[in-house]
Amino acid sequence: MSETETTGASLWQSRRLRLVAMVGVGAVVVLAVAGWALLQTEETPSPAALVDRDEELPEDIPELPADITYGERQDILPPMVELRAESAAELQRVFAVFDYDWPPGDSLPALSVGAFPPLGELSVDERKSLFFRTLLPLIVAENQIMLETRSAIGEAYADGAVAEDSREERLLETLGARFRVEGDVNDAAFREELLRRVDAVPPSMALAQAANESGWGQSRFTREANNLFGVWTWHEERGIVPEQRAAGATHFVRVFPNLRASVRNYLYTINVGNAYSDLRQMRAQQRAGNEGLSGLRLAEGLERYSERGQAYVDEIQSMIRVNDLHELGQPELTRVDVQQLLEDEPVDVLD
Repeated sequence: MSETETTGASLWQSRRLRLVAMVGVGAVVVLAVAGWALLQTEETPSPAALVDRDEELPEDIPELPADITYGERQDILPPMVELRAESAAELQRVFAVFDYDWPPGDSLPALSVGAFPPLGELSVDERKSLFFRTLLPLIVAENQIMLETRSAIGEAYADGAVAEDSREERLLETLGARFRVEGDVNDAAFREELLRRVDAVPPSMALAQAANESGWGQSRFTREANNLFGVWTWHEERGIVPEQRAAGATHFVRVFPNLRASVRNYLYTINVGNAYSDLRQMRAQQRAGNEGLSGLRLAEGLERYSERGQAYVDEIQSMIRVNDLHELGQPELTRVDVQQLLEDEPVDVLD
C-alpha cells in the first residue's frame, strides 16, 4: 500500500515541539520532536532469511480505485498521531499522559512512534515495556486495515456471483493483484485464497518477532533503518549495507521511513510470502473453527522465516510465553487528544 497523501498546516510551534495537522484521506496528526539522537553503531545481527530474492515485495503495490475506501474509515481507525521523541524518558512521559501502561487495558492511544529513541540505559523491564507499548498500536492499526479489507471482501460476495464491470469486481481484481491471487473472482478457489491472505497477524507473534529480530529496538538496522524484522532488499537505493555481509553477497538491509511502514511490510510478507503458506492455512483453520487467532500456534508456521528453522520457532514461542504476550486481549485504538498532550507534556510551547 502506498503512503497516504496528505497536506499539512502548522498549528503550534516551540523550541522542541511542533504539531502539524495532516488533512487528507485517513487524517494523521504529526508530532515532531527535533534533536533526534542516534546510538553509536554496533555490530549488526545477521538478518533472518525472510523471503527469496524472487519474492521481494514491490515498492508500490496496486492502488485501489479512488472510490473504494481501504482501511482509512475514521469510525474504524482513528487518526494516528505520529510521534518522534529524542529520549526514552520523553516517550515514557507521553505514554503517561494517556495512562498507557504495560500490560495494556482495553484501549490504546492512537500513537504512531516514528522511530525508537535510545533504549540502552533503561532496565530490562523498562525497555521491554517501552518496546511493546511503542509497537502495539502500530500492529493493531495495520491489523484493523486488514480486517476491514477482509470484511469488504465478504460484502463483495454477499449477493453471490460478482457482476462483470461492477464496483465489486474492480475491488476484488485489485485486491487479487495486491495480494498475488490469480484467477476469476467468481471461482471459489480465488475467494478462498484471497481470504487466506487478507487477515490479521496475532499481536503476540508480531511483538515477539519484532523483539527477537531487532534486539528489543537496539540493533543497527532498527536504529538506522527502522527495520524491525530483518527485511532484506537487493536494491542499493532502498537499503544499507550489513556490516557482516559475506564476501560476494549483494543484499542490503531494507530502509523504512518509520516503524509503522516496517510493521505494514511485515504483515504483507506474512500474508503473501510463499514461505508462509502453511501459517496462512493454520490461520484459516482457526477462523473456520471460530477460534481467536493464537500467536503461539501460528508461530509453528514460521519455520522458514529464519535459517534456524525449528529452533527459531521454539524461541519465538518461548518469548511469547515468558513475556505473557499470549494473554493480550483485543485492545482497540482510541483517539488522542492532542491539546491534552500539549498541556500535560512538560515542554514549553510558544504561540
